[in-house]
Amino acid sequence: MRLSAAFREQFIQHEMRTHGRKNGFVTAGQEARLLKWLPKIGLPKAKTLAMANIPQDSPIVLEIGFGNGDFLVHLAEKHPDWTLLGIEIYLPGVAKAVGRLEDAGVIERVRITQLPAQYVLTHQVAESQLDGVFINHPDPWPKARHHKRRIIQKDFALLLVSRLKPGGFLKLASDIPELAEWMRDILDHTEGLTNVAGDAGYVPRDEGRVMTKFEERGLKAGRKSLFLHYVKV
Repeated sequence: MRLSAAFREQFIQHEMRTHGRKNGFVTAGQEARLLKWLPKIGLPKAKTLAMANIPQDSPIVLEIGFGNGDFLVHLAEKHPDWTLLGIEIYLPGVAKAVGRLEDAGVIERVRITQLPAQYVLTHQVAESQLDGVFINHPDPWPKARHHKRRIIQKDFALLLVSRLKPGGFLKLASDIPELAEWMRDILDHTEGLTNVAGDAGYVPRDEGRVMTKFEERGLKAGRKSLFLHYVKV
């Protein structure tokens, strides 16, 4: 169904330029869940993470581009002490994630935004506020002229580091070797980050890690995912 005008006005960001799909169709049931939960767990433009009613001692971990929410649910179930911040610009993905988080009984420990990651980190997350960041299978933007659209760039890497606590982690995954090398090259040369794998570059897949849609899609196409793990020093 097409979203109601009232819903679009309240929850969809229109003015910020983003690359890739942003809005789309949701079912009536999905819209009802969004209307129920986004006022409680949403992080709109005028709100900072410090205003999001997060328990004082809870580690805060961010996933950028959470897709349909499978990995967010996995993290929430595996780490019941964490508060999760999820960023996803594609509205049907947000709708699916909200439903899965609610069904799993973990939704109240998650904060969700449809705003661009650059904006969220710059304006809504304070310095040294995050305990960790996950970026799973970001868009590879394979054409050379589109490489500037890739999420990992030198300036963005420095922004990520500034928002991590000392000892905080940054974990990334990609089934595209050229993109994995792109991210590794930038992050290996980013001041403040140490590659846990050292000269090996990539770490083994985390034990018990959930199989996401994009990782499974890569395997079906004959591409094994590569995993990066950095720590802020």
